[in-house]
Amino acid sequence: MPPGYWHQSLRVVVLMINPGESGDTPGARLFLDRMAEYRAGRMDLRTLLDFQRTTMMQWGNPPGRFARFYFDSLGLSVDQVAFANVAWCGTKGNQYPGSMVDRCFHRHTLPLLRALAPHVVIASGSKTHHYLGTLRAELPGVTVVPTLHYAHRGGGAVEAAEVARLRQLLAENRARTASAAHRKAT
Repeated sequence: MPPGYWHQSLRVVVLMINPGESGDTPGARLFLDRMAEYRAGRMDLRTLLDFQRTTMMQWGNPPGRFARFYFDSLGLSVDQVAFANVAWCGTKGNQYPGSMVDRCFHRHTLPLLRALAPHVVIASGSKTHHYLGTLRAELPGVTVVPTLHYAHRGGGAVEAAEVARLRQLLAENRARTASAAHRKAT
């Protein structure tokens, strides 16, 4: 959990489909080594999450594309936004059966989202859009927004239009939650 998530006037969760296959790269091997250290009890969860938060700045192709989209373009902060996946495991070749993804979503992701109590869920990528109805039904009062994946192939104009739409939506929700907090405080 990012250190500032619970202190935000607007809690945002970015929902993605699943961790991508990392391949056999030095970064992937290092992360797997860290995961093994955590599993063996030689590393605490905070240290593992801090490591992940640092390395996520280089995710994507080209490196850094993930951070440029979510942090730079959308104005989200790595220390304030939560990321969740519909399915929690990567698969060889990024191929995953729908039944596995559905089971993961209902058993793990939906309870996680309830616990995170976000104001906004950004469903990133068309594969997450399958869950929009369930998210809206199971998380009443939460703004659920479908958007493109950070590694979309729509080009710069498509991304610019989508970024403008999302920034506007986030600003509107930030104002709404601030107003609600002000009413509650008075």
